Amino acid sequence: MNTTTMLKAWEILKIQNLPCFAHTVNLVVQDGLNLNHNDVTKALFAKCKNIVIFFKKSSIANEKLKQVQENFACTLLQEAQTRWNSFHDMIERVLLTHEAIASVLLSTTNAPLPFSAEEINVLKDIDKILALFKNVSEKVSGGKYVTVSLIIPLAYGLYRQIGNFSSQLATAVGKSMKDVMLESIKKRLSIYELRTVTRMATILDPRFKKDGFQSNANAEQMNLGNLTYVEDPVSLEASTTTTDPIFDFLNQRCATKKSNVRSDAIIIKRQYLERDIAPQEMDHLLWIKVNQVDFPLLKLLMYKYLCIPATSVESERLSARRDKLFLIGEHGLKKKM
Repeated sequence: MNTTTMLKAWEILKIQNLPCFAHTVNLVVQDGLNLNHNDVTKALFAKCKNIVIFFKKSSIANEKLKQVQENFACTLLQEAQTRWNSFHDMIERVLLTHEAIASVLLSTTNAPLPFSAEEINVLKDIDKILALFKNVSEKVSGGKYVTVSLIIPLAYGLYRQIGNFSSQLATAVGKSMKDVMLESIKKRLSIYELRTVTRMATILDPRFKKDGFQSNANAEQMNLGNLTYVEDPVSLEASTTTTDPIFDFLNQRCATKKSNVRSDAIIIKRQYLERDIAPQEMDHLLWIKVNQVDFPLLKLLMYKYLCIPATSVESERLSARRDKLFLIGEHGLKKKM
């Protein structure tokens, strides 16, 4: 979590924390939505909500909206502050039905004013920007297990996509929101590229390695010497020594090999980093299993870092399910009594 109380708790306990990436992305979105561009955005957002509420409360107006759309009956969605991307979902539905909305509002008494052409253009710009954030949040909040190695590449990809939007945005409000979000990404997401855990995980992920970083310097500054995993000397000795005097020369040669573990690790690391990155759709843990013979010194280190979750979404879902099951069980018990 990124709440002030949680951050203060980590500070008091002197424990390094890794903020939930999904929550941080949502904070960037909130920074953009809180933009006050001569009160234009504030008034437009309020207008969107009022129109949606009007149709939700008026069954007559809602029925007219369905009739006007003919075969394409698309209902409006209301924003829920506790649900990520709900504001974007609301705008998306408004844009899909804005012509039908205008037709119904103009023919209904005591109805809000429909959107102007300029307001629709502003909403289109906002929709383009928020669609990118929705894509990222869905990637890290889905049911599929998401590891911390995705954070740096996603943050960089989001920054690039938003930065390239200048020519696609037609309104001053859209361009201002883009600028605010770029600064927010620098402030909130760039710090992940300076954290040891996220950097180590990105390099160890065969889908990204050093190519997943925004700054090559941040990738190069990683102490690659830490990427080696030297096996336990006791277990290593047990597996390589022999008690047969005929083969005592093997013990001597194995002892020589032990002293070369570090140099062997350097070669293995170079081979790993120079190999082409794995396809994005590939399961990185499966890649490790398939290639563990080629990279035995990296295997356990990969498992260590690539099993760290990027978000707290799944744990929160499990907690919610547990509470729900507890309430259901408790209610059933009371009912039997």
